[in-house]
Amino acid sequence: MEEQAQTLLATLRKSSVPIESKLTAFNNLKSSIKHLRVPEPSQAAIFECIKLAISSQTSPTLVATGFGTLGHLIKRLSLQEQTVIIASQANKLLPMLLERLGDARESHRNAASQTFSDLWPYSPADVEKSIREGAIAGHNARAKEMGMLWVVKVSSSFHEPAQRRLMLSFSQMNQDQGLQFRTFVPFLVACLEDPDGTVRETAKSVIVELFR
Repeated sequence: MEEQAQTLLATLRKSSVPIESKLTAFNNLKSSIKHLRVPEPSQAAIFECIKLAISSQTSPTLVATGFGTLGHLIKRLSLQEQTVIIASQANKLLPMLLERLGDARESHRNAASQTFSDLWPYSPADVEKSIREGAIAGHNARAKEMGMLWVVKVSSSFHEPAQRRLMLSFSQMNQDQGLQFRTFVPFLVACLEDPDGTVRETAKSVIVELFR
């Protein structure tokens, strides 16, 4: 898999390679990740491939493939009990995820939101800061809305028994208390006076939901 990842990385970096060839190579790697153990020497290169895909400005399909591969990689590394690499890579991924959270494409926004959720158990403080200060307190109305909805989704899911058991299995969790949504409240309240009407309405419904 190491050779496969290095070959894909070199392919992605060449603008002359047709996008179809890049997608074929990427999907082959994704299939390997789904079915095989990911060796440690290949992990950094795979994450780099995913970053290039998610940040692509030329192919929405490549972006979607990057998100899909990342989801499988996080699951695979978790099964291999190699959570340290996920946490160490999270900070490098968060800026581009934040950008996609405000993307014009709804599918990219939803994929970014799901990836924030996937990464949260491994790097909760960094993920929450990115959502709180980067999305909700940012300037992109779409990102603000998605950030607020993310808070509701994670807060709600943590109270589901199966999800709670899963989250409690990670040592990085906030002393098994789940998402500390009250740290988000000042940012949510500020959105009640946002110039964008959709942001104001979302803030109102999110605050009601959180304190219900």
